[in-house]
Amino acid sequence: MKNEYRAGPVYRAGLIVTGGMCAGLGIAILTSLALHRVAYAELWNTSVPTPPAAALGFVACGLALVAVGLWIPRITSMLAMVALSMAVALVAERAFGLGPRVETLVVANLGAGDWHAIAPNTVVVLFLAAVALLIRHAQRWFEVRLESVAALGSIIFAIGAVGCVGYMTGVPSYAWQPWAPMSFASAICSAVLGLGILMSACRYSELDASGIPRWFSMVICTGAAAITGSTAVAFLCRGAQTWEPAKVIGLLPMMIVSWMLMVLAGRQSRRSAAPENN
Repeated sequence: MKNEYRAGPVYRAGLIVTGGMCAGLGIAILTSLALHRVAYAELWNTSVPTPPAAALGFVACGLALVAVGLWIPRITSMLAMVALSMAVALVAERAFGLGPRVETLVVANLGAGDWHAIAPNTVVVLFLAAVALLIRHAQRWFEVRLESVAALGSIIFAIGAVGCVGYMTGVPSYAWQPWAPMSFASAICSAVLGLGILMSACRYSELDASGIPRWFSMVICTGAAAITGSTAVAFLCRGAQTWEPAKVIGLLPMMIVSWMLMVLAGRQSRRSAAPENN
């Protein structure tokens, strides 16, 4: 089937809802930090507070996703560039040991007191989200490979889902660094943001005979692999933390489902590619 742009209310409302949820939660966190009501933004009794820089990044990405739904390319590009610049600066500070200048600047402007360092998996989420949004609204966006945008969205969703499941099971799969774990609010924002970016790629794509994007199996396989990868990174970088075997069992349903999806999606992707090669 030919490329088809689906401007129906379901896709548009989905982008606005997911982007609004992400931006709204980020604004609520920033407001609570500015009012020194940190406990209101934790959302989970064992969660660390969400760093202000992470909340600001989710606000920018969420509003950019809303702009995608409302079709305002300039706003999308501007907000995505803000998030990308902040993520790149955070990565550079970690890589070259320049100190938490961006985080300190955000905290100073908010007037917040105590704050935690932004988690590395949160930085990865913000970086990938900004890249995906920039690709989505680049010039001649309808000619880009939207499966790349969808794949980035599935990776973002996977990182957020692993963090949420980690908090629910008591396994620190949300911590890529023991001293800088991802907060529960950041995990929720990541999952919602990834789902919205995936939906944005589905609005315009080449469909197969069954009416679904041709790259959908590949994206599902990528997301399933990202779930395994994110969990493995948290396990290998756990530091002094120990994963209790009794609690690790709670991760097995997620891992089994992700492995099954990876196998099934991989087989379906190969079957779809076989007729094209012939």
